[in-house]
Parts: sequence; C-alpha cells; structure tokens
Amino acid sequence: MSDDEATKTPAGLTYPCEFPLKIFIRPDEETATRITEVVRTLLAPGAEITTARRLSSGGKYLGLTLNFTAEDAEQLDRVIKAVTGDPGVILAL
Repeated sequence: MSDDEATKTPAGLTYPCEFPLKIFIRPDEETATRITEVVRTLLAPGAEITTARRLSSGGKYLGLTLNFTAEDAEQLDRVIKAVTGDPGVILAL
C-alpha cells in the first residue's frame, strides 16, 4: 500500500461499509432536512439513509445521526466536507 492509500482510508474501514455520521445542530427542522438532502445527493441513486435524532437534555442541541453505505473513501470525504460546510452544523463526527 502506498503512503497516499494509507492516508485516504481510515484504519478499520473496508468499503463499501455502513457509516454512522453524527452531526450536532441547533434544534431546527429546516437544517436537519437540508443536511439529509445534501447527503442524499452525494450517495448512489436509491441509496438508503436512516436517521436518528436526540435532543440534548437542555434542548439547546439536536444530535442527528445519518446512517448510510459509504462506497469508498472519496465519497465519504465528499459527504463529510459537504456536511461540515453547512452553516447550521456545529460539529460532525
């Protein structure tokens, strides 16, 4: 494996794989919908996204988890960059 390949693939991921993207936003339905749609456009046509939501104990933040199949490291990188580039996102893991 070349150095370039080693830096592109996080340890332990074999593609395609199920990936849970955890995102923290203000409790705003418009932002949650926008983020989900952005991710949908970056996946294969017909790809399934499941979502889970959890409001923080004080109600100040919404934890949004999007589960999808990542086809390769490049696709996953595009998804993460698109999500973290959204102004409504506080943090994405």
